[in-house]
Formats: sequence, C-alpha cells, structure tokens
Amino acid sequence: MADLLAAAEQLFASSGYEATSMNAIASLAGSSIGSLYQFFPNKESVGAALLNRYTDEIVLLLDQWQLSLPETPMEFAGGLISIVHGYVSKRPACRVLSETPSVVVAGSYGMVRLSAAIQDLLATFDPSIRRSELSGIALATYLILKAALQGARMVDKSKSAAVRKEMQQALGSYLKERIGNGSRTNAGSSKEPR
Repeated sequence: MADLLAAAEQLFASSGYEATSMNAIASLAGSSIGSLYQFFPNKESVGAALLNRYTDEIVLLLDQWQLSLPETPMEFAGGLISIVHGYVSKRPACRVLSETPSVVVAGSYGMVRLSAAIQDLLATFDPSIRRSELSGIALATYLILKAALQGARMVDKSKSAAVRKEMQQALGSYLKERIGNGSRTNAGSSKEPR
C-alpha cells in the first residue's frame, strides 16, 4: 500500500489529479491494477488517503507549534500561513489534492481535523469564548488559509510572497476583530464576558 500511495503522490504532483489514472498509479508502483483496487475502490479514495496523511502531518506541526505559539492574533496568522505554506511547498501533491473538489468534500476529514486543530490553538487567546463561536472562527480561519495557499499559487512566482503577506494581514485582521487584539498572556483580562 505504501508503494501505491508513493506512486500516486508522485503522479499527482507531476501530472495533476485529472491526468493521473489508476493504471498509471499501479504501473509506477510496480503493482497490478487488481492490487490497487483491492486497497482503493477509485482515484478519489487514493487522493483522500494521501490528503488525510498530509492533514495528520500538518496537525502534528501545529501541535508542536503550540509550544511556542505567538502572543498576538496578527503574529498567529503569519505563523499559521507560513507553517502550512512551508509544508505544502515540500509536498506538491498536497496542493493538487487540496484543490480537487472530488477529493475535498464538505465535512471531509481534512477540513474537520484542521479546523479542530486551529480551534484548539485559537482557544488560548480567549479561554472564555464559547466553543460554538470559536468553531465558526476556526472554520473561517481554515478557509482563509486555504485561499491564501491557492492565491500564492495563482500569481507569478515573483508576487507569491507579497500575496502571502497580504493574506496573513487579512487573516490577522479578521482574528484580531474576532478574538481580540491583546496577547495570549493576558487573554480575556480586558474583554467583557461573551
């Protein structure tokens, strides 16, 4: 199974999702098409398996980041986008799959898992905020993060860093408005209860 996923990852990154066939995946892995179908009923399930693995790896990075989490929402936004952008830059298939509608469906593992991880990180800024409210903020943060990654890819390489910086500013401004502009060290001390 590891060889099949490695072959799929290579093909998705080099040829794109649409151009990659199940036969090409099996061939590159040195496996029979029957073996591939034994593990994965279709190409979407192959893509989802890879995307789930990427999600788990990104969540692990975010868990490690929590040990040195920035103090302000603006710094948090910059760090979050930088961490995920850095990861996706090293895993081109991640970007391809995260932009493939048939792989990323509403309520998918990646969306739910990353939103939950972001929610946990954001909770440190205002422990008094209701979980239901924070859930919406985390989902919006996830979607802005996803737009930042797509935007940086859609422009000329020379403008990519500038676009990423603008998206960090946009996300930081949103978070500052939603969870306050204070630091985590005095989170909740100057705000009215929610």
